[in-house]
Amino acid sequence: MSFTWPALLLALLLLPLTALVLWGLERRRERTAQAFADAHLLGSVLRPASRAHRRWPLALQLLALGVLLFAAARPVAPLPLPVNKAAVVLAIDTSRSMLASDLNPNRLEAARAIALEFLKLAPPTTQIGLASFSDVATVLVPPTTDRERLREAIAQLKIAQNTSLASAVVTGVRMLPGRKDVRPPEELTPRMFSLPDAQPSTPPAPQPEKMPPGAILIISDGVNNTSPNPEISAGDGLRIATRFASQWKVRVYTVGVGREGGAIMQLNGQNYFVPFEPRTLQTLAQETDGKYTYAPSQEALREVFAEVGTVIRWEPTRTEISALLSGVALVLLMLAGALNLHWQRRVP
Repeated sequence: MSFTWPALLLALLLLPLTALVLWGLERRRERTAQAFADAHLLGSVLRPASRAHRRWPLALQLLALGVLLFAAARPVAPLPLPVNKAAVVLAIDTSRSMLASDLNPNRLEAARAIALEFLKLAPPTTQIGLASFSDVATVLVPPTTDRERLREAIAQLKIAQNTSLASAVVTGVRMLPGRKDVRPPEELTPRMFSLPDAQPSTPPAPQPEKMPPGAILIISDGVNNTSPNPEISAGDGLRIATRFASQWKVRVYTVGVGREGGAIMQLNGQNYFVPFEPRTLQTLAQETDGKYTYAPSQEALREVFAEVGTVIRWEPTRTEISALLSGVALVLLMLAGALNLHWQRRVP
């Protein structure tokens, strides 16, 4: 426990001083009473309350004073509070094919609009992360509840080169809470970057069944032409990444941006055909228990949160408890007053 204003703890010294003053006043009342009656007749004249009836209300009042003085220092303690552990990662395709203008003004702007609508509909306690992907996936914003930070990052998305859906899936899984120490599939690691067999001791990896639920929402045209490992095909890389997501209890939801039949895009004075491949996105979603959506409505985007769910876990959170202590002091004062009223017909 810590204190915002620790100097005010010195005010607790008032507690024994107050008790001493009250004891002195009680002794004075006793001496005054003895001056008005014979000692043998004093009990018949005054009929004083029992010691217990006098001391219990006084003890409660002193305890309430002590609690209030302690609260004045503004103590901060780690209290177990409910926290929503569910999280979603937005992964937006920023490959060159997203410049195709079959959607107005182009696929990337359509993806931006979908992502912003998703943020608008998200519950405020849901953690959302943001990644962009082309040849490789890049973490732009780790899962957070700061919606403004996410909007700024979405506005700054820039076009890159090719598309690796496998990188988007693997990076999205490792961005989710509890999974950052999960090693990516070895098949997707190029041989030159692979780790040696003899590894220093590392903490054991978390168990998938104990993970809070997580989801990835991929917004893409479905074109998949690059693998994280050049030694395997893009299709095989995506199948490995799909199994990786399922292993770590992550659902992948996909949103297709583009029009059936593809589009012709002009780049550097030359025309290129840019396909739209929704089947790739449909298969990815189906094999991870997610859903594929085309031209998503608000209801379809809300389904992501409905299916991921809200997982409440109790976690220690540093919280100021002054208000709680003040409430306890109020209850003690009310109890002291009730006892005084019952036993002595007066408050306090």
